[in-house]
Amino acid sequence: MRNRLLRSTPVRQAMILVGVVVLVNLVSLGGAWLKLRADTVAEIKDGVAQDLASFDVAATPSALRTLVAARARVTDPRDAVYVFFGFDQRSSGNAQGYVRNGVIGFEALPDSRLSGAGYINDSRRLAGGVLIVARSLGPVADLDETFLSLLFFSLIPTVLISLALGVWIATRSARRVARIEAVLGRIAGGDLSARTREDGTGDDLSVIGAGVNRMAAKQEVATETLRQVTTDIAHDLRTPLQRIGVILADLEERLPEGEEQRLAARARDESDHAVAVFRALLEIARIEGGKARERFAPVDLGEVTGRIVELYQPSGEDEGVTIRLTVDGPAQVEGDADLIGQALANLIENALRHAGEGGEIVVSVAGREMSVADRGPGIPEAERDKVLRRLYRLERSRTTPGNGLGLALVAAIAEAHGATLTLADNAPGLVVTLRF
Repeated sequence: MRNRLLRSTPVRQAMILVGVVVLVNLVSLGGAWLKLRADTVAEIKDGVAQDLASFDVAATPSALRTLVAARARVTDPRDAVYVFFGFDQRSSGNAQGYVRNGVIGFEALPDSRLSGAGYINDSRRLAGGVLIVARSLGPVADLDETFLSLLFFSLIPTVLISLALGVWIATRSARRVARIEAVLGRIAGGDLSARTREDGTGDDLSVIGAGVNRMAAKQEVATETLRQVTTDIAHDLRTPLQRIGVILADLEERLPEGEEQRLAARARDESDHAVAVFRALLEIARIEGGKARERFAPVDLGEVTGRIVELYQPSGEDEGVTIRLTVDGPAQVEGDADLIGQALANLIENALRHAGEGGEIVVSVAGREMSVADRGPGIPEAERDKVLRRLYRLERSRTTPGNGLGLALVAAIAEAHGATLTLADNAPGLVVTLRF
């Protein structure tokens, strides 16, 4: 759910919008901060210059020292510093001036403190000494702090509100998309009566949902029509086909042994084959119609495979083929036990036709997987998808019994159960796996 929200369009749009808002705020507030900061620094520099100019009127060291001392007494050194020291090293002011290695500077007096924000200062040689005037950069630091607070309290709520709104919209959209996906899954599984819930908002998801409903309705009508036609054909042809089989069997018994009797037997076999094909097609249509899901219940794969393998082991022995079963632990799936058994029976019959005398068929159950492996000629990789089609047969199989519907029926049963059907090389032979 979390990954879906992060990939959802509303959240991405909200994040893009937040990014744009943050960028605009940074540019606008940053530009204002730089301008005000530059103006404040320039104002401090002008103040320093004006202070220096105001002391220019003093002509003697004594007079200048008196002026500096008077200004210093009423000024906090954390705001501004005024220092004058003559070449006799006598210093006056609210800080201690010095000249070290040719560098003029000042430091705090023992009983006072200087500003931690730094100073803009200037010095000038006047009246036989050095005058130092400095103003604190505290206003600049206060400005920086104000803008940081403004940036924090303006951007954080914007980001949180935008993201929360995006997540809320994305969560609602994700639920609606999940409902549409669930309906599509039911339709794909054969439940053509599935419909999405109309919310009447008229947005894009509502339009998509309405389109899904229209598609499902048309598909349901078309499928019901086809199913009705198939049912009518079944009712109409069942009796004639059975009668043809009975007549051919009666004819075969009445004819003397010879070519005519053999022809009647071949005709009866073809009639039985046609009935088997017709029944298989009807069974596939019934499974694809979704009715099989109504009988779904917990199924023990080990029990089903054991029963079917036991049923086919005598036939395998008659043909010289060994059928072996391996079950790795309990395996329970949701499905129709009869259909799963029918799928396994088709796979075993298919393997028996191609295993050859002395061959071996291994039926395995491991977890939620059921597989049938043989050592026959296998199926070329390019043909593996084609053999799942109805009535499709490999060229080499056209002379062997079968109607090309065995694997198609297995594929229909797998789809009805939401299982994955894979055909792979058994080196040599074929291994067919159903993963529930």
